[in-house]
Amino acid sequence: MQDSSPQDKQVPDRFSNLTVWKRGDQRAPHKPLLVLYALGKLAQGDRWLHFSDIEDDVTTLLKEFGPPRKSHHPEYPFWHLRSDDVWVVPEADALEMRKGASNPPKTELREKEARGGFPDDIYQALRDVPQLRRETARLLLSSHFPSSLHDDIATAVGLDLEGTASERRDPEFRAQVLQAYQYRCAICGFDLQLGMSGTPIGLEAAHIKWKQARGPDDVSNGIALCALHHKMFDKGALHITEDLHLLVSEAIHGSEPHLSRLRDRHGNRIHTPQRTTYYPDGEVVTWHVNEVFRGPARS
Repeated sequence: MQDSSPQDKQVPDRFSNLTVWKRGDQRAPHKPLLVLYALGKLAQGDRWLHFSDIEDDVTTLLKEFGPPRKSHHPEYPFWHLRSDDVWVVPEADALEMRKGASNPPKTELREKEARGGFPDDIYQALRDVPQLRRETARLLLSSHFPSSLHDDIATAVGLDLEGTASERRDPEFRAQVLQAYQYRCAICGFDLQLGMSGTPIGLEAAHIKWKQARGPDDVSNGIALCALHHKMFDKGALHITEDLHLLVSEAIHGSEPHLSRLRDRHGNRIHTPQRTTYYPDGEVVTWHVNEVFRGPARS
């Protein structure tokens, strides 16, 4: 492994301003997910990624960690990431665009055996200095996903995040949210504490609208959840309605008695915060159901 040069150390910063498609507060993590996937492949020694080889994998990532959508388009980041100067498609000049669009269709990418990958300078730096791969991955994860999903995404793309820093959190937000919900999980009532100091164990302040989507550090954008239900909430298995009822996704499945316990909570009113002013704001609730929740809910 080589030591990184001053120029190499700037590589993670080149991924800090990816041009991500936006329409209001809708999520579009296509480019970050493709880069993370490519980082994992690079760590395994792969220089070029043929679209036909990675299409299914990237689609799975979009389904798993992107917003709920009727269809997914791995061809979009594969092509449009070029505009950020961190990705090249050597066969670009030979590809025909979709009629009335600025990108080639999937069939064209497959038939022309289109490849994608990092430019030479970025590739060499990321190949030779594993720490740069970790820093780049950390930057992308912290910029586009809540910390509860970082390990899951890293595992899915084959990245080792050992030694990466955790997401910065506002201690005041956590304290205010836990107090508002009387130091218990709003879904299951979990409230274990350690010692005479009463330090909560495994209890977290979840953002309803993610910070990565400009969600505020306000109590009305927070909810106290145990670590398990926090993960399920951020993965879209659960949703809290504006009138404080729990919705469980039809997509979740598993063995008994775990599934029945969760199913029995569907439609129940959660443990409410101490004041109505702490109730979840309607705008952040709408964002979560549109951008995170894996609907439909159980009947």
